[in-house]
This record gives sequence, C-alpha cells and structure tokens, in this order.
Amino acid sequence: MASLLADIVFVAIGGATGAVCRYGIQQSTPVLFDKHHYTLAINLIGCFAIGVIWAILNVVNAPAWLSRLLIAGFLGGFTTFSTFALDAFALIQTGRAFQSALYVGSSVIGGILLCALGLKLTGKIINTITLAG
Repeated sequence: MASLLADIVFVAIGGATGAVCRYGIQQSTPVLFDKHHYTLAINLIGCFAIGVIWAILNVVNAPAWLSRLLIAGFLGGFTTFSTFALDAFALIQTGRAFQSALYVGSSVIGGILLCALGLKLTGKIINTITLAG
C-alpha cells in the first residue's frame, strides 16, 4: 500500500508540474497562431522528450519512481490528448476539415517520428559518451 501511495504522489507531482509548464507556455507565447498550433507544438515536444527520457532511464537503470514522475506524471500533464481531440473537432466544426486532417496527421506521424528520433539520438549520444569514457 505504501508503494502504491508513493507512486501516486510521484505521478501527481510530475503531472501538476507538467500541466503548469504547458499552461505557462501557452500563456507566455504571443498569440500568433491558432490554439491548435500550440497544442501540436507541445505534444510534439513531449513526444521527443519521452524518447529521450525513456532512453536515458533505461541506460542508467533508473528506479521505477523516476519513470512515474517524469513519464506518467510530467509528460502526461505536459502533453494533452484531450485538447488535441477537441482542437481537431473544432476545426471540423468551423469548416476546416482539411486543416483538421493535417493537424491529426502531423500530430500522430510527427509524434511517432519525434519519439523515435529522441530514442535514437539519445542512444547514439550515450554510446558515444560510453565509448569515449
């Protein structure tokens, strides 16, 4: 029971921090684009970050609590699937179905590619450091 409670605390702390960071980015950037552009950028950053973090956590054999804090918590709070879905639907409702399709495609394909890029780049950097050391 204590372990489950500790996991919940780590996820909650990470999630609250990630959500506040997302909100801060959305509020501090000038309004140059539609709202869905900011959601796309945040989600793509999160996809790259999860690749980097996952690669590092695996190499250093990090404790499970750190994964819960950073991946389930922080990145879970930072990125947002529900806002993505609402933004895509709002674009369709306002007669911008093609923009919605581009947004959905960019989010899904871009997210997978950036996650893979984060994993691969971090792996190469770690291998280079390991070989040099």
